[in-house]
Amino acid sequence: MKIISKLTFATVATSALLLAGCGKKDAEIKDLEERVRYLETQEPTLSHRFQIEEIAKLYPAAQSTESGLHYIVEKEGEGEKPKKGQKVTAHYHGTLLNGKVFDSSVDRGQPFQFAVGMGRVIKGWDEAFLDMKKGEKRKLILPAQIAYGLRGSPPVIPPNSVLIFDVELLDFQ
Repeated sequence: MKIISKLTFATVATSALLLAGCGKKDAEIKDLEERVRYLETQEPTLSHRFQIEEIAKLYPAAQSTESGLHYIVEKEGEGEKPKKGQKVTAHYHGTLLNGKVFDSSVDRGQPFQFAVGMGRVIKGWDEAFLDMKKGEKRKLILPAQIAYGLRGSPPVIPPNSVLIFDVELLDFQ
């Protein structure tokens, strides 16, 4: 979505020069600035929609939720689903869209534990694990908005990154 940012900047700069050169009133310049600010607030939404469309193309078999979480159930689990606040124990293997591994509890041989639904992990994880059963394995495809967002998690996860996780819900209590 850098193209939108560059276009926005170019539009503002050109318009400001033209308006200043034509002797336009301050009110017209302020109006233009307000319109540009509005467009900039829309950029994350446009980026999110674009990512969701691309994810759907790359993973046509994936189920999706309203938030943009896409997932493929690779192994069904059994029993109940965890409830908000319960401690979840899970294995995960996280990659960027290009396949680069950024983190893996599997590689470390150390499962990860967290209180599910409490906002202590990325939004996509809270949503996904609340919907899983013990023993279930899923591939999660998370647009940036429900992962690390526009800022990313430098230097490992670039800004506005779609993340892929292979996860397994080992246990919860």
